Amino acid sequence: IEDDNPVIFMEQNVKQANVHPLTRQLTICALLAALGTVLGILSIPLPAVSAAGYSLKIGITVLPVILAAVLYGPAYGGIVGMVVDLLPALLFPKGPWIPWFTLIGALFGVIPGLFFQRGQAVTWKRLLLSIAAGQIFCSVLCNTLLLMALYGLPYQIVYVRLLNQAIMIPVYTAAVFGTVKLLKKGGFI
Repeated sequence: IEDDNPVIFMEQNVKQANVHPLTRQLTICALLAALGTVLGILSIPLPAVSAAGYSLKIGITVLPVILAAVLYGPAYGGIVGMVVDLLPALLFPKGPWIPWFTLIGALFGVIPGLFFQRGQAVTWKRLLLSIAAGQIFCSVLCNTLLLMALYGLPYQIVYVRLLNQAIMIPVYTAAVFGTVKLLKKGGFI
């Protein structure tokens, strides 16, 4: 057998597969939702950076949500965001399920997806702007207000959350930009 390289074999099958585009989109979104669920377990708390009992947490759970939004638009991004929030709550509950967090999880995908809903090219600038808009609105504003309302945390946690996003927005942008380029190069999208 000449072609025993599995990567070349897989690329040829992906390009030649007679699969309906909707089936491909749904399959990729399901895989991204599963990946987001697994990545949610891997968040790293940093207790050295805290404010009033709230400590900074570094995680990449939102990466698959943003990727689904960039590739397929706000509806797919929102659905993946909801699933990524809902699955861990069902499979690994750490407290009561709060639907407001699931709604915000959907917005993590909807907002960046709005920047790509007409199939615009994935440029570094557009991607950075879309991710910054989603993270600032959802994480810094909505999640902070919800944490303050539900748990009585002081407003000073917004500074820790801003610091978190100042670090994570460029990381998310670089990771999604690189992933999209690799997927295009491999012929997967």
